[in-house]
Order: sequence, then structure tokens, then C-alpha cells
Amino acid sequence: MNNQEIYKRVKINWWIIIIFGGFHVWMIFAYIHQWGNNPIDEAGLIIMSIIWFFIYIFLGRFKVIIDNNYAVFRSDLWVPVKIPITAIKNISVIRVGLMVNVPGKNEKYYFDFVNQAVRIQLKNGMVYQIAIKNAQKIKDEIEKRMITNNIT
Repeated sequence: MNNQEIYKRVKINWWIIIIFGGFHVWMIFAYIHQWGNNPIDEAGLIIMSIIWFFIYIFLGRFKVIIDNNYAVFRSDLWVPVKIPITAIKNISVIRVGLMVNVPGKNEKYYFDFVNQAVRIQLKNGMVYQIAIKNAQKIKDEIEKRMITNNIT
């Protein structure tokens, strides 16, 4: 199959950027006005600004890439979940809570704070639950690849 469609979604977590950005602005004001008994110095502000910059980059983005071979769910913070399309036995959309724990070979990932997840069951018994916005769209994209791979 030469025609390879790729579904790609990059999500920016604005709430992380707003919260850490607020702390960063507070640190800048603390430096300018020299707040507190032991105020922050210029070197401390520069070092913390560099740290905040890396936090913005590494915590702010999540990516979903689905091609004809793999479904990849990745963040810059942790190891990506790379699922071969041919290893998928069943896929469904389920409702989840943040504290629900299902026994067995189960991996949970939260890309969005939503109550829906894509449940991917592999042929070896492993189950991935990935809480993500537009779970139905992700499910449809993966099923489309599963059908295409079974035909060829």
C-alpha cells in the first residue's frame, strides 16, 4: 500500500501554561519589587526562567499519530505508547473516572481530563485505556486502519 494516510493531533495543555506562567510572572514581580526577607536575585531569576521554559515545552504538548502501521500516543514527558495496528484485537470507547482501577494487564494514560477513553485490547491480553478528547474519532481512525490492514 503506497498511499499512507496519517492522522495527527497535537494538543497544547493551556491550563499547564497558564498555571506555570502565573508562577513565572509572580517570580518576575518578586525580583523587581524584592519581596520577602530573602528576595530572589538575578541569577536565581535567570535559572528559574530557564526551568520554567523547559516546563512549558515538555509539559504542554501531547501528540496522537495514527498511520497504517502504528497508533502512537506520546508526550514529551514520558515514553510514548506505540501500539501496532496488527496487534489490536478490539477497540471501544468507554467512560472512565480518574480513580477507577481495573485489575489485570491494564495500562492507563490521561492525555485530557475527560471522562471518556479509548480502550484498546491487544491480542496478547494487554489493555490500554487512554483518556482523550474526541475518543470516538480516534477509535474510528484506528478501526479504519485495522480494516485496511486486514484487506491487504
